[in-house]
Amino acid sequence: MAREVSDQSGRQKIRRLIHLLSHKDGPLRNWRFFPTRFLLRKLRSESAEMRAYAAEGLGGVGDSHAVPPLIEALADDNTTVRRFAISSLGHLRDERAVDRLIPFLQDEEPDMRCTAVVALGELGLSEERSANPPVQVIEALINSVTDTDRSVCSAAVVALGRIGNPQAISALNALAETTESEWIRRYISEALHQIEEQTLNE
Repeated sequence: MAREVSDQSGRQKIRRLIHLLSHKDGPLRNWRFFPTRFLLRKLRSESAEMRAYAAEGLGGVGDSHAVPPLIEALADDNTTVRRFAISSLGHLRDERAVDRLIPFLQDEEPDMRCTAVVALGELGLSEERSANPPVQVIEALINSVTDTDRSVCSAAVVALGRIGNPQAISALNALAETTESEWIRRYISEALHQIEEQTLNE
């Protein structure tokens, strides 16, 4: 009887292993399986340095299973961890992150606001939504072109140009008339050109 139970348990383990290996998200069909799980463990480390390393790495690996843990990492008490989590969520281009990233545009640190702008710009470039990016993304980036920090403002202008949504034209033109920065005017000119090209190609 004990042997039968042992054999049955062994067969169940084998079936689970085969399922794991053959599943579309398993290690044989998804090379991201092992590095993602390794980094997710590190994301729970007591070391802030290790959590930051994991948050950055997950964006490079590109597995969508990392999105919920990275969203949780946005509440980390370490600034570097939060910044890398924001950046990686941008790389992953998953719409679930949009509403969680927008509040960082009000962060007191310019570097954090700039990172959030760049990430939202990436979220607006998803192939499925290239012709119709999330309205929240466009509105948030338009609001950021008036940021008091030039790096944030410039990043928002560049992001709007890359997305190519004509909704940004009036805000960009208004900024061109008020900014004292020649570099920002150049970014605006390039962004308007990109928007015009994309509009013509649609």
